[in-house]
Amino acid sequence: MSKETLKWLNTSILYGFHEKRGRNPWWFREHLQGEESSIYPGPIPREDVIRRLFSWEAIPEPLFVRQGEQFVEVPERHAITHGATGKVFVVASKQYVIHQYKDWLLKQVNDIFDNDELQIGSAGLLREGGQAFVSIERPDNITSRSGIELRPHFLATSSHDHKIATTYKFVSTIVVCDNTLDMALREDRVAYKARHTKNSRKKLETVRDRLDLLIAGGNDMMDFVDTLAEITVSDSQWEQIVEQMVSIGEMSEPKVKARLENKKEVFNEMWMSDYRCAPWRGSAFGVFQVFNTFRQHTAGKEESRMDRNMRNLFTATGIKEDRRILKVIEDVTKYSIIRS
Repeated sequence: MSKETLKWLNTSILYGFHEKRGRNPWWFREHLQGEESSIYPGPIPREDVIRRLFSWEAIPEPLFVRQGEQFVEVPERHAITHGATGKVFVVASKQYVIHQYKDWLLKQVNDIFDNDELQIGSAGLLREGGQAFVSIERPDNITSRSGIELRPHFLATSSHDHKIATTYKFVSTIVVCDNTLDMALREDRVAYKARHTKNSRKKLETVRDRLDLLIAGGNDMMDFVDTLAEITVSDSQWEQIVEQMVSIGEMSEPKVKARLENKKEVFNEMWMSDYRCAPWRGSAFGVFQVFNTFRQHTAGKEESRMDRNMRNLFTATGIKEDRRILKVIEDVTKYSIIRS
């Protein structure tokens, strides 16, 4: 697991539309910002993303092994390296096609949209440059009928370390907590995913054909959060949900039992008083917020959080966890939430 230092996050993640989001990102530390702030009141200029993040390229380097007193080149393999630092990201087959970040996360995305209304909302590097992402957003938040502010956006990511395929997908951020929701949460929405092969570019037309999902998906997310906000959850139902989400078996070891009891206490505190959850206490949306916020902002070690959340989003781990939460809410409240 990668461990991003706070210094890395404050200099290698650019955070745009701050005036619309209304708060700093969780990793922000004023004293670690360096010579330039990574916080932008409005959109992030494309030139800044190139200059500050994507000014280098990944380079394939020959791979050698020692045989006695000599070094012999490995014929079918090479190392993918950072063009500026020399860091070796991965040893790959020579059939592996590098997806340069400037090309796949900026040029390709710009060609797909070609729309001045859509601008860069965030961009960043993780794993010492082994992974990168860019989000394309509209300037304004949208507000659901229950008063929940959302920011639908198009998220593009790629890697040089072979950890994730180049992926384009539509997601939505809940403004109050900066939680990211996958727009495939309620029904299957196919994201564009390209392996690092010579046929990578052939699938780009399918992305252009699905651009209406940015609008439709935003409306669908508003409907989703409103549906949850309108489902009443009593105190006794909340207790049932927590019991199902944090099951403590009779045979659990004392240390395990204590840890799970502490976890329950955290959930109850979030339900009662956390500003990201408590305003919706008594509703299914409040329940969803507790468990989703815990996973994205509390669970695990802070230094692994950004990397973990991004990997969960692009490997569908996060959506599986969110669907588990929704299934438990359905079982307890008897309301249908997840579409077949």
